[in-house]
Amino acid sequence: MKIDTDKIDEAVLGLLYLTLHDERRAWKGIDWDALDRLYRKGFIGDPATKAKGIIFSEEGVQKAKAAFERQFMKPTTTSWESLPDHNGTKVCPAEGTTGFICKSAVDGKAFFRVYESDGTFVDYTLLHDDLEVTITNEAQASFYRSPNEDFLDHGPEVLDLKITPKGHR
Repeated sequence: MKIDTDKIDEAVLGLLYLTLHDERRAWKGIDWDALDRLYRKGFIGDPATKAKGIIFSEEGVQKAKAAFERQFMKPTTTSWESLPDHNGTKVCPAEGTTGFICKSAVDGKAFFRVYESDGTFVDYTLLHDDLEVTITNEAQASFYRSPNEDFLDHGPEVLDLKITPKGHR
């Protein structure tokens, strides 16, 4: 297998962007061959100096930001246009996404709601019913068992009930 130095250079640009300061400066504790290739491409100033950092060119800082976002940022639903298209469908990995499983009052179907930082949200149709969910401590949710039904809902204080230890449902 051959090393793809263009991919390495993109990752290095992204890592350099991570240490960006003073608008165009970054620390140069990166592989010298990669830094030299970026210098020859015109993305950074000459790294062969006594300085502990490098200076991005105007094009280099833009490419570094794009590389950083591509390599190290999780896409959000507001960045779908930047994702590759596969037969008319775009795929965005969902790992680590926080959202809410909801049930429609209209048709009773479940969906997954993801809120964006600006307060807007997207409702995703659930294609399978085997999605693993972990209920966090902050959710203040509880299991309930009544003679006719078992259910999961918000914390017991909502129903004015006492908390029962886990496993004693």
